Amino acid sequence: MKEIRTITKHVVEAMNRGDVEAFFNVVSEGAVFFPPNEPAKSGEALREFMTSFLDQHTVHFDRYVDEEIEVVGELAVNHYSYRWTVAAKTGGEPRTAEGHGIRILKQQASGAWKITHEMWSSYRPQE
Repeated sequence: MKEIRTITKHVVEAMNRGDVEAFFNVVSEGAVFFPPNEPAKSGEALREFMTSFLDQHTVHFDRYVDEEIEVVGELAVNHYSYRWTVAAKTGGEPRTAEGHGIRILKQQASGAWKITHEMWSSYRPQE
C-alpha cells in the first residue's frame, strides 16, 4: 500500500505544479479517465484534456485523503476524497470544490504501479 500512497503523493504534487508530464509518468498508456460531466477520455484525448486544463488553470489541493486502498494481486483500488482550489490563469476568483473518486491501478511488469482508470465527482460544486 505504500506504493499506492506514493502514486497519490506524486499525482497531487504534479497537479499542484501544473506538471502534465510528471502526471503522466504514473498513468498507463491505455488509461481511461471519467471526468465529471464529460465523456470518457483516453489516449491522446486524455493527454489533451489534462494539458489544456493545466495550461489554463492553477490547482492547489487543500486536502487529499486516501480513504481506502485495496490491493489484490496486481490490481489496486484507491478510494479518495479531495478539496481543491482551481484558479483560471487569465484571472477571476478561484473556485473551491470537494469530492471523491475511485482510482484503479495495475502493477506493471517492472514492478511499478500505474493508474489505469479514474473517476471522480464533486459533492460540493466549485464556488
